[in-house]
Amino acid sequence: CREGLLIPADSGKSFKRIFGTSDYEGCHMNMLGFIKSGSTLAVTWDDAYVFPEISSSLESGTQKLTANFELRQSANAIRLMPLGKGDFNRIADGYRQYAKRHGFAVTLRQKIRRDPHVERMLGASNAKLWTCLARRMNEESTAEESVNIRWTFDEAAKIAEHLHNDLKVDRCFFMIGGWTEGGYDCRHPDNLPANPECGGNNALADAVKRIQALSYVGCLHDNVQDMYHDAKSWSEDFIEKRPDGSLITGGRWLGGRAYMVCAPKQVELAMRKQNLPDTAKLFAPWSYFIDTTYAVGPRECFDPKHPLDRNLDIAWKTRLSDYARDVFGIFGSECGREWALPHSDFFEGLVAVSGRYYHNLKPEDYGATVIPFFEMVYHDCQICFGKYGYSPQKAAEYVAHHVLCARPLHYHSFPDHLYWKADAPARATQDDALACYTRSDNGWAQGMHPWDIFIKNTHEILGPLHHITAHNRLTNLEFLTSNRSVRRATYGHGGQATQVTVNFGTDDAGVETKYGGTAVLPTWGFVVESPTFVAFHAKQWNEQKYDSCTLFTLRAPENDTLDRAGRIRVFHAFGSPSLRWNKKLHKVEREATVNIQ
Repeated sequence: CREGLLIPADSGKSFKRIFGTSDYEGCHMNMLGFIKSGSTLAVTWDDAYVFPEISSSLESGTQKLTANFELRQSANAIRLMPLGKGDFNRIADGYRQYAKRHGFAVTLRQKIRRDPHVERMLGASNAKLWTCLARRMNEESTAEESVNIRWTFDEAAKIAEHLHNDLKVDRCFFMIGGWTEGGYDCRHPDNLPANPECGGNNALADAVKRIQALSYVGCLHDNVQDMYHDAKSWSEDFIEKRPDGSLITGGRWLGGRAYMVCAPKQVELAMRKQNLPDTAKLFAPWSYFIDTTYAVGPRECFDPKHPLDRNLDIAWKTRLSDYARDVFGIFGSECGREWALPHSDFFEGLVAVSGRYYHNLKPEDYGATVIPFFEMVYHDCQICFGKYGYSPQKAAEYVAHHVLCARPLHYHSFPDHLYWKADAPARATQDDALACYTRSDNGWAQGMHPWDIFIKNTHEILGPLHHITAHNRLTNLEFLTSNRSVRRATYGHGGQATQVTVNFGTDDAGVETKYGGTAVLPTWGFVVESPTFVAFHAKQWNEQKYDSCTLFTLRAPENDTLDRAGRIRVFHAFGSPSLRWNKKLHKVEREATVNIQ
């Protein structure tokens, strides 16, 4: 499943977990893996009416871990795949071969050949404005409760230009939410014209043009699954029905109570001239995001005019994905599903949610460890981000998980308007470990707004890390300590591989590294090592001891390696400016091209 839940047979926990029944915690990959006495087994299925269940019971102090599979309606088979001796790495490798044979493992190289703009997504941080226009309606969508203009379209473009020109963020996936008529999550699926409160059609077209002139990938946020009573095209004919004919409702969002549009009707609505075709013609973004399509699990509808089962729901959503891709070039949706990999280019929410790596999962309830299993199977197939806002002042563990997964970070908590021109809140101190990425003492972003400090510090790690690993899987995951707190992920193979070591423990950890000797990692500290890129957040590296945690990155020139290069680019985020490399001590307070011969 999405989280890669590793449940040991000696966890000492009683529980029952059913996969595939809830919206966000269901199966995002159609497989379960088992290891017993050193032998591995993968169980897979193709039908959306397979519901696996993992149960643990304690009987006389002995744990019994079992798996059951309930096959309903059209489901009539599961597939058992013995994979030989090994561990979870062997399961991931074996399942990848299965996924390739079944057409799921469409790689980023293939997607770049389909649309060259996808290449600009490699190593791109995700900046998203939630939301330009926030209009809150009552439950019935009949009366306004509040209206808040957080950014005009001109301000959205200026934020992108600020990231590019002032923060030197080289790659960015820039998404605009709340551009639609009525504002964010309002009056869907009728989007046009772009709301006049933020500037209207011409201003949005100009903003997208300016964003993409930076070589950033521009993206607009849409939703064709939720429909509101005040939509111009409102009709009960579009809505999913229960067996008794009643309408199926969704969440209570800014626009009021949403009603769930049946999947074939979503395609019908999206294809209307005034929807996706006119949006592409007016604004020409390189990418499009349709919210909730992949977030909810397979659905059913009992309207006799458009009956739907779970398998047909998936089929219609792949058709919607393919259509949006054909219109815009790059397409993605919320969370992520394995069946969506051949039909999309990015997922928003699969990596993390609201500052938590697991969304609603509580691993402690299962005595389990979460591993980045998706990266072990599909890291080279999809651009993946987290979703929703979070506090940079509490994000150190969140960043550490992104480092282990080699994924760019998402920035969904931009302050309103041209925030960097306003008074900035207090900055982090050296003792504030959770807020360490808002530190800038002696570093590149010293004196900047804390939000900008956080973006710059994290982008300089995660952007290059994803860029160099984007065409590789996580081929080997190791636990370096018995309590599984220190983890090492290897992306790729042989001399070109990238190794990422992260300390999730509460104590400092010494780890052996190629370039840094014995590195001492604080809680949530890390070392990244590849032939072309090195980064560390450490208390000691390459025999250099630091009084406080220090963050550096080192990059070789294009088409060169750190071992061969005569000069390397060094970025310093915070802490001591002293860096030892090739037996020489360098002082880099911000950024420098260092002569290492």
